[in-house]
Amino acid sequence: MLKADAVRAWITEFLVSLLGVEAATIKGDARFHNLGLDSVDAVVMAGALEEHFGTEIEATLFLRNSTIDELLADLKANGIIA
Repeated sequence: MLKADAVRAWITEFLVSLLGVEAATIKGDARFHNLGLDSVDAVVMAGALEEHFGTEIEATLFLRNSTIDELLADLKANGIIA
């Protein structure tokens, strides 16, 4: 099972790289769309997360969760992270 802290760190690094934002601006309650993430980016991010951690991730997770905290809670509820 994946660790929530590792997934949070990966998401932050991915968003910094993809969107060119400062890591300090990426808080757990920051809305993905406010950071500049669109639906295409969300699907790409889901695929990259799936590949990086070697686990199946639904692309819709990033569409139905608007913040990192919500996403991590959803992943925990689905038994993907601890």
